[in-house]
Amino acid sequence: MQYLLYAFSFLFGLVLGSFLNVVIYRLPLHESLSRPGSHCPKCGTPIHWYDNVPIVSWLVLRGKCRSCQATIAIRYVLVEVITGIAFFLAMWRFGLTWPLLVAWAFIAAMVAVAFIDYDHMIIPNKIVLPGAVLGLVASVAIDPQQWWVYLAGSVGAAAFMFILVMVWPGGMGSGDIKMALFMGAVLGAHVIVALFAAFLFGSIAGIYIIVVRKGSRKARIPFGPYLALGAVLAVFLGEMILRSYTSLYS
Repeated sequence: MQYLLYAFSFLFGLVLGSFLNVVIYRLPLHESLSRPGSHCPKCGTPIHWYDNVPIVSWLVLRGKCRSCQATIAIRYVLVEVITGIAFFLAMWRFGLTWPLLVAWAFIAAMVAVAFIDYDHMIIPNKIVLPGAVLGLVASVAIDPQQWWVYLAGSVGAAAFMFILVMVWPGGMGSGDIKMALFMGAVLGAHVIVALFAAFLFGSIAGIYIIVVRKGSRKARIPFGPYLALGAVLAVFLGEMILRSYTSLYS
């Protein structure tokens, strides 16, 4: 039974990842997520269901549109695989519980935000603001005794990012503040781990771009992907990391 749950989690993640590709492409363009159906962005030909099976269809078609032979970016498969693996790990971490549903929804939102911010340098309000409200409601409903932890995590993370925006104009944006609000509502105290990891990953990437790729120090780098990466890391390891850190001083 356990293996079936793991398999279902992975397959469900692949399917949802396919939908996330639609969200990532259409949401920044203010297009409907349901109409028209899936179609080739080059020739506009509708994609039949058998050409829309996660991973398999891309492999069968060798990464090309059946109609016009335009290249289908491997990134579509990457989004599906990332979501599938993350959902599998969430099942392993939480089991068949209410926190699993929250984790799945949170992970899906983080994947969408990360790729949208990478492509367009925006963090969509349509994801993070409802996510903050629903995330806080779900967190408090699951763990009502710790309601103040999730509220403090949400407000505190947003306030921290707001200070950075004021101190470092141009380096951060209002979208990062709203995303931190969402992260804290779901992660509670573990948002500390998420933010630390985000700045660590962002610093490493920044050094790589400047030193290895000879990029400009003034080049704009979207921070949403690093916040998302830190948030997902905190979902799986936040409790362990925070407990290990606090044990050093107890």
